[in-house]
Amino acid sequence: MDPKGGILDAVSRYRAQVMGFAAMWIFIFHVRNEVTVFAGLPVIGNIDIFFVNIGFNGVDIFLFLSGWGLYHAINKHSLTIFYKRRFRRLILPFVAACVAASAFGGWDVMRLVKAVTGWTFLTKNVNEPKWFVPAIAIFYLLFPFYHKLFEKFKNKYVFTAVVLILWTALSSVLPLVTSRSDIYGVIGRIPVFVIGILTGWYTFSGRKIKGPWVWIVLTLMLAAGFQMEYYVAFKKITLINEALTCAVPGLLIGIPMCLIAGCAFGLLDKVKFIQKAYGFVGMISLEFYVVQETIYGAVKTPVYYSGVPFNSHLLALIVFVLSLGNGYLIYLITFVISKKLDGENVFDDARK
Repeated sequence: MDPKGGILDAVSRYRAQVMGFAAMWIFIFHVRNEVTVFAGLPVIGNIDIFFVNIGFNGVDIFLFLSGWGLYHAINKHSLTIFYKRRFRRLILPFVAACVAASAFGGWDVMRLVKAVTGWTFLTKNVNEPKWFVPAIAIFYLLFPFYHKLFEKFKNKYVFTAVVLILWTALSSVLPLVTSRSDIYGVIGRIPVFVIGILTGWYTFSGRKIKGPWVWIVLTLMLAAGFQMEYYVAFKKITLINEALTCAVPGLLIGIPMCLIAGCAFGLLDKVKFIQKAYGFVGMISLEFYVVQETIYGAVKTPVYYSGVPFNSHLLALIVFVLSLGNGYLIYLITFVISKKLDGENVFDDARK
């Protein structure tokens, strides 16, 4: 049942496809009112609604993979190259998406400037459109400092456990410092990112995970995560505090879903269409993400009032196609600019 080389090797090998899966899950969440197919049917309808509405857990998969990938990247390149590659990939798609959102949303110049600089994200509302980009930018900025501390400790497991305990303590007193409830969506993703870093070290050290016990653990994690997410997302129950309410279900779902998806793509290795389709979405996952909400807002009204049958499903399809197309265009522009800045030929191998 274990793939050759172990579960972690499968995720590393099919990382783009796993990211494509996560990106699709997030997209489905964004258009959740248009894609529910079995609503109203007993049992299967409830399952459909549940999985569509918890698509935000795709973010936890991304952050887990980000922590994992960052550990490998910083051990292979200088800090200058590390930052250059990370932020170059973020800036153009983010600015382009903010400009588009400004045009369709009627923002004034000041709001656009505040959105592009992350000022609104930091001082007013984390849930500003494209929130993931300034959030991951902060994680990128802090990661090298965390990495230095991480490398100094011989026992990485103990260090990570201490960090998570400190995070729990600090997040518990956070309400005493600020009344902003919007920040927990970001703060609650720190644990899965930290565990991703630990996993990056684990794989970078040549360790592997195999054996039936792994599947038992993953199954139990998923079962617990789904149960918690049901009570948190649908019953609005709080787990001790808001940060833990966000962190625990996402961690229990994001990590096993990531590992299982990697193995699933390994089993489907010969199905080239699936590999290429999910790999393509994974390749442009950031660009695909930053444009979809703006496109959704721009086409929703005309499609809904078009009188076309099944217009809700048509809306989801149109948003998907336009998001892929525009996302790929932004990806190509970013690719060309990066090559030019590096003094390389545009037709060299795709950037790493």
